[in-house]
Amino acid sequence: MPVSGQDILRRITDFAAAASVSEQKARASAHEAAAEIDQLVTSQSDSFRELAQLYLPRLDDDVVRDGWSEMQTTLQSIILRKEDARRQRAERFQQATTLRASTDERWKSLCSRLNELTVKCDELAQRLSDQMAGDTEFQALSREAAEGQARLEQAQANLQQVDSDAHTKLPNYQQSRLFQYLWKNGFGTDSYQSRGLARRLDRSVSRLIDFPRAAAGYKFLTSAPSQMRQLIDEQQKAVKAVMEEVERRQMAAANSLGLPQAQAEGAGVRREQESAGAAAEIARKGEELARGKLAELESPDCPWYQDALKAFQNMIQRTERSLVAARAAQTAELTDDQVVARLKHIDDQVSEKKQQLDRFFSAADEAAKRTARINELASKCRRAQFDHPRRVFDDQFDLQSQLQSLLAGTLDPDTAYQNLYRVQHLDSPVANQASAVLQGPMAQILLQTMAQAAGAALGSYAARAGQQHRVRGQNKDWF
Repeated sequence: MPVSGQDILRRITDFAAAASVSEQKARASAHEAAAEIDQLVTSQSDSFRELAQLYLPRLDDDVVRDGWSEMQTTLQSIILRKEDARRQRAERFQQATTLRASTDERWKSLCSRLNELTVKCDELAQRLSDQMAGDTEFQALSREAAEGQARLEQAQANLQQVDSDAHTKLPNYQQSRLFQYLWKNGFGTDSYQSRGLARRLDRSVSRLIDFPRAAAGYKFLTSAPSQMRQLIDEQQKAVKAVMEEVERRQMAAANSLGLPQAQAEGAGVRREQESAGAAAEIARKGEELARGKLAELESPDCPWYQDALKAFQNMIQRTERSLVAARAAQTAELTDDQVVARLKHIDDQVSEKKQQLDRFFSAADEAAKRTARINELASKCRRAQFDHPRRVFDDQFDLQSQLQSLLAGTLDPDTAYQNLYRVQHLDSPVANQASAVLQGPMAQILLQTMAQAAGAALGSYAARAGQQHRVRGQNKDWF
């Protein structure tokens, strides 16, 4: 059974949402690693302060404590500013996520409503077709239109043959000096003025070239096409007049069933759906931007991280840790050795966490690129109106495999879109596909019913009369 375009688009957007989970997990892991680094930096600051107090007894303890407190205050200030930015960006991200979810929901709701109206129009169209088939006046008009169309087509065929004969034969008449002499002098007509010997000679020439027969043929070839075109024009007007009455009866019946009203409502919903699809696309991009801004906070390139790194580097430069470690080795007390060992352990942990942070960021960036490829495909499908109620896809098409290849990077969005486009078409419930796309459903009801009413012998003429002489334009579908 064919798959609707709306279902295809929903599956693509759901797949994109599922793919974004891996990015969110990687971002969350990066946030945890960054928080652990912040804690380790604070512990490192405390250890430096403790070690300084051990080795600087001659200085006032308050002075030492104030100096290290200044370092702690700097780090805490940076962390507070970072957390404030995180709170603001998290709020914006949550708002963007809520907006994206609400716009997606609205788009899906409008898709469902559009499907309901499409089904309703199809049902009303079937009732209209049945009603017109039982209308005796409609049947009589259909036969009249078919007979008029048959006469019109025969006249057009005759005109084509006469034009062909004129194109072939008239040059011979025009190049014959004897024929042109008699024709221009009006031989055999009331306008002929020659007397005596000239008249006798003209008669001899007439007999020689059989002028009466030639003149009749020449007159037919020069005058018949214009006369036939005039008759064809009159016949076309007659068939069009009948078609206007046929269509008037159809529209009256359609109005009584409420079909135009349902069609107008569907057209409005269709416009809303297109607008909702565009809004959903904008909301999705806004969510991606907000997610990226939030992820920047965990990046080593963010300004807060750089400020903390600079402050920490200044502290290390002032401390001369290697000298402190050497001094600790020379003393008999174990307390300072324990503090130095603790500092080394913290250094190792910070280095390990930074490596983890880099891995998490790389994983998040790769996941974001994969999700972006899926979202690009969804955008292409929306712009191509794959969510149209009539759009259907071959149920043998392996969409999941295409999406997995797109996710893995072995398939690009353009190729995936082309693969989808090749297995889709517009479905028409009332007639053959090509004619439905060109004429629209109301036209198809008219042509089909006229053909049935005219009978087997004239059915094709009735259909062609409807195609050639309808006076109202139609959409390709209900809306």
